[in-house]
Amino acid sequence: MKRTLPLLATLFLAPAATAAEDAGRAADAGTPTATDAGTGTATATDDGGTATVAGPEPASADLLPRELWPEMEIATAPREGLTVGDVVTLTITADAREGDDVAVPRQTFEPFEVHSTDLREEARGGGKRFVFTIELLAFEPGTHTVGPVRLRVVTADGTIGRVETEPVEVTIASLLGNEPDAQPKPDTRPVQVMEEDYTLAWIGGGLAAVLLVALLGFLFARWWMRRERPLPPPAPPRPAWEVAMESLEALRRSLPERIVSSTMDVWADQLSDTVRAYLGDRYDFDGLESTTDEVVARMRKLSPRGVSVDEVAAILGDCDLVKFAKATAEQDQSERMLESVRAMVQRTRPSFAEREEGAAPAAATPQGGTA
Repeated sequence: MKRTLPLLATLFLAPAATAAEDAGRAADAGTPTATDAGTGTATATDDGGTATVAGPEPASADLLPRELWPEMEIATAPREGLTVGDVVTLTITADAREGDDVAVPRQTFEPFEVHSTDLREEARGGGKRFVFTIELLAFEPGTHTVGPVRLRVVTADGTIGRVETEPVEVTIASLLGNEPDAQPKPDTRPVQVMEEDYTLAWIGGGLAAVLLVALLGFLFARWWMRRERPLPPPAPPRPAWEVAMESLEALRRSLPERIVSSTMDVWADQLSDTVRAYLGDRYDFDGLESTTDEVVARMRKLSPRGVSVDEVAAILGDCDLVKFAKATAEQDQSERMLESVRAMVQRTRPSFAEREEGAAPAAATPQGGTA
């Protein structure tokens, strides 16, 4: 029993001695301190701005004399419309004298719970302003009194004391309205709700429509590419006189070579074919498949204007003599034959009006005459 009493005394006196010693060190060092109101932990800030932790306020701290009190204001926000679960912001402003330090020691704010705290210091002429912001959570409806909130003040001469703010009232509304004894409703059976949802049907229909349009487009394009197309019209035949004049020019250039190579029979055959092809195309008969007598007879029957039947017979007869009888044709005679054919082609060319109207070949004056 004698050993138990000293042990109990040591357990009860040790915390008080430790708190007094910590407070004395803070006062002797002149270090400003600020207490976290939610946890009761004092946060001290040295000259370099580094936060340190100190003990709680000594239980023997007394009220400071009124002349040492800082100027204090306390306010809450928001002032109206608070319900259970909302955050109430408590702002305490203390304007201390030069050299004084103000902190909020550990204390209870029931029925509120501390959510967060913040301290802001502002320099002002002849002193310092301490702004404490404490966020409180409201969990009980009704009108509650916050405060008076205790503040610990360390004066410039090392005096430690406490001061108190004015109490403020905060009204918290209930989320359950005016029901004084709200009770939960009994459990209800689940209700099966059937709702017709056509989303997938619309999506499927849209995709089917797109595929159908694509298929129809593919089939149409395939048919369009494979359809029977009318053949383009053939190019209009060249005028007979143009073909004849080109052939005569070619025969004129090849004449010297034919004379040297003794192939005048080939040259005469080509000249005869040129005359027959021109007369057949010009007067609508197959001149290349007609004999000389047939050509002469056809021309005598048509009696075309601009050409003499005797002239045609003479040209074709000379060509036949060279081709079949191997008669000798001199260069002068061959050139005269070319000029006779060229002159005949020039005379029998239709006029511009005849070409536009597509008129039939004009008849000649009495047989054997020359227009």
